[in-house]
Amino acid sequence: MVVMERDLSGTPSVDANLADAPPEEIRRRQAAMRARKLRSRNLAVLFALLALVALFYAITVVRMSAGH
Repeated sequence: MVVMERDLSGTPSVDANLADAPPEEIRRRQAAMRARKLRSRNLAVLFALLALVALFYAITVVRMSAGH
């Protein structure tokens, strides 16, 4: 699965202090930034799924207790 990223702010995604850095340093930092963004996105999905599971569990408990 390929994650597409776009910079919508119109500013360059490379820091100004990296303008004269070697290309491998720029690639390394961009890869680290991409990994950090992906990790935070994965955590957000995890929390959303856990909230959904908790909601379904609560609904099930309420429906079962109301039946008796």
